[in-house]
Amino acid sequence: MAAVGVNMSLLGRLAARYVRTMKQAQPISLSRTAGIALAVTAFAAATGLVFASWMDQGAGIFMSLVEAGMSWCF
Repeated sequence: MAAVGVNMSLLGRLAARYVRTMKQAQPISLSRTAGIALAVTAFAAATGLVFASWMDQGAGIFMSLVEAGMSWCF
């Protein structure tokens, strides 16, 4: 049975050195968090509008592509 505190792993010394040299997480500012949240919200709103528009006008868009011979691209 191994004694307490003795590392029986073959990589024990490497693991200890790795943990010491790992980068620490940097704090993120409130303004940066708010900017990221605003960007995500704007992207979600734009995606929602595009999807709603596609649902409303999708058949017309598809038929115009069929008439132009480009429907095979989709």
